[in-house]
Amino acid sequence: MTSPAVSVLMGVHNGAPWVREAVMSVLTQTAPDLELIVIDDASDDATPDLLAAVSDLRLRVERPRNHEGLTRSLNRALGMARAPLVARLDADDMALPERFARQRAVFDAQPAIGLLGTGAQEVDASGFAVAVLRPPADDAGIRRALIRRNPFVHSSVMARRSIVEQAGGYDPRFPVAQDYDLWMRVSRLSRLANVPEPLVIRRLLPGRVSESREDDRLRAEARIRWRAVRRGDYPAWCAIHALRPALVLALPPSFRRMLRRRRGG
Repeated sequence: MTSPAVSVLMGVHNGAPWVREAVMSVLTQTAPDLELIVIDDASDDATPDLLAAVSDLRLRVERPRNHEGLTRSLNRALGMARAPLVARLDADDMALPERFARQRAVFDAQPAIGLLGTGAQEVDASGFAVAVLRPPADDAGIRRALIRRNPFVHSSVMARRSIVEQAGGYDPRFPVAQDYDLWMRVSRLSRLANVPEPLVIRRLLPGRVSESREDDRLRAEARIRWRAVRRGDYPAWCAIHALRPALVLALPPSFRRMLRRRRGG
């Protein structure tokens, strides 16, 4: 295949328990004209062997010499992409079979949309369903939410590659919340949308970044929101949303954990 319709970007570091399922969920899509670019970020578990065992010419694997982190891995994969559409999937998540076909149909019907996510079914490490995420679907609703929180499931996103490249790709200064920063910049260039139905399965595993690097994430969110207000993307009063992560940082970790439990997150 010389010209795939979608380039799927995946970074993985020591993902042996889940990476094969993630890869196969891409390669068995109902829309098969795709390429899957996996950056094996110096894994030292069985990940390289699991990837090598997949016999499919649509799978392209690159293994940097040294560990680079997710942000740089995604930029590396983006630089290798050949398709006009790029999609994301984390190495511990799964795409439902019709995901890419559904998203491509939206892009075909609405040329103004540059970034498109979907809802997600959240499961725990044992595969038990714990929640369904249904993000805002229309451009206006997403923009209202964007200054307050990240209204996209990173693992569900598909975007026009030209728009992502015009926005500058993932900013290597953000080792966490790199997706939120990119969406904020893309929002200046195109319309945004979500398919509200869950088209990905998102695993909530122990030690995920939202918990293990919570302080870094909160600092990044504050920085991203301040920058959006300073650029004039949002009115000055929206600076209050940049203050919220700083206020959460001031809370004791035990109190933050209690708040998460009450929210079910």
